[in-house]
Amino acid sequence: MGSDSDMVLEHSPSTKPVHVMLVSFQGQGHVNPLLRLGKLIASKGLLVTFVTNELWGKKMRLANKIVDGELKPVGSGSIRFEFFDDEWAEDDDRRADFIVYIRHLESVGIREVSKLVRRYREANEPVSCLINNPFIPWVCHVAEEFNIPCAVLWVQSCACFSAYYHYQDGSVSFPTETEPELDVKLPGVPVLNHEEIPSFLHPSSEFIGLRQAILGQFKNLSKSFCVLIDSFDVLEQEVLDYMSTLCPVKTIGPLFKVAKTITSDVSGDICKPADQCLEWLDSRPKSSVVYISFGTVAYLRQEQIEEIAHGVLISGLSFLWVIRPPPHDFKVEAHVLPQEIKESSVKGNGMIVDWCPQEQVLAHPSVACFVTHCGWNSTMESLSLGVPMVCCPLWGDQVTNAVHLIDVFKTGVRLGRGATEKRVVPREEVAEKLLEATVGEKAEELKKNALKWKAEAEAAVAPGGSSEKNFKEFVEKLGVGISKS
Repeated sequence: MGSDSDMVLEHSPSTKPVHVMLVSFQGQGHVNPLLRLGKLIASKGLLVTFVTNELWGKKMRLANKIVDGELKPVGSGSIRFEFFDDEWAEDDDRRADFIVYIRHLESVGIREVSKLVRRYREANEPVSCLINNPFIPWVCHVAEEFNIPCAVLWVQSCACFSAYYHYQDGSVSFPTETEPELDVKLPGVPVLNHEEIPSFLHPSSEFIGLRQAILGQFKNLSKSFCVLIDSFDVLEQEVLDYMSTLCPVKTIGPLFKVAKTITSDVSGDICKPADQCLEWLDSRPKSSVVYISFGTVAYLRQEQIEEIAHGVLISGLSFLWVIRPPPHDFKVEAHVLPQEIKESSVKGNGMIVDWCPQEQVLAHPSVACFVTHCGWNSTMESLSLGVPMVCCPLWGDQVTNAVHLIDVFKTGVRLGRGATEKRVVPREEVAEKLLEATVGEKAEELKKNALKWKAEAEAAVAPGGSSEKNFKEFVEKLGVGISKS
């Protein structure tokens, strides 16, 4: 892998700011962290162009004040958006076949991003660095074609990064068709059983396309001069120390915490949140509300949703529940909540919304715990805001995150082991876990640990903190000159 000292950053004339182009896979969990990074980079006086496909751009325009190509000030720099047409209609059934779609996206994406890079070079605003997130490793090929340095933002934990890295290079044994229950021993990570590794890596996974797409990033890892991770050193110290001897990983998280310090009306959200949920939280006692949200992609079975609803009612706790319609290409029915919990909401014991400002909700003093699918964005937000979690993972990195939340970070209780378990957790068990996370000695211990991680997260992004120093060094390389071998 090329070292920092043998890389060359293509500079704009001295009168123009360094130009960084960020290319994101569509989806809230990909766009949000990369856009946070973009705003941070722009705030330091650089020019950032944020690129994703038109399908997601259309959704972002509806919820934000975005005009294609228009410069928006952020700190002492600026950011703009460019969206490319991936040529398939939103309701095109081919999108449901991830392998087919991801190959199509690569073909179109290389062409369209190359056009953008060429256009800006001709306009005397040459791109100095390309940064992408997982699922679109082909951005590295564009960077190579134009002799531009590239970096990647890894939007999962370093533990999961290590799992994919070692799976790809074959230096660690993983479950196989003949040994499907093999334990996985990664350096610096507690031993994971076959149900606890990122599930795409298990031979029984239905998501072979997702595995291939993520591993594509690791095949291209030598092309990136830096791997930025939305985590912080103290949280994953041992695995970070080890992985940093193998590749140039640097933590710069929690990104959402730093991004909050930047004044900007630019957001990656695709919905305008209803402010009434915050007003309702204001009316509730401290640590009395269960916040329930399974993100934008995780999809629980209808039977499980019903059991969770009845479990909430049995617990007697107040609730704020985000119910999102499933993505079109999932080809599944929208969830329907039982009438009883709807009636409870009408009586003021809860609130059901289709979107909410999650960071503000988790920071609210009335929230006692977070029932979550354990996606990494939600995990980082909950840890960094000191909120205990009731872990209901499904697949991917969620099952690995849940293990760490419960056994390593000690801020969570378990509500299921993931989709491979093929079990519907009954309402009585749901109620038991909700009360365990909110009332009594166990709840106090979880809260104490959560507040400890909150303090560590704040220290990491504060001046002189590990993430702050790593980000500062990264921006200095962008501004002073980084390499390309």
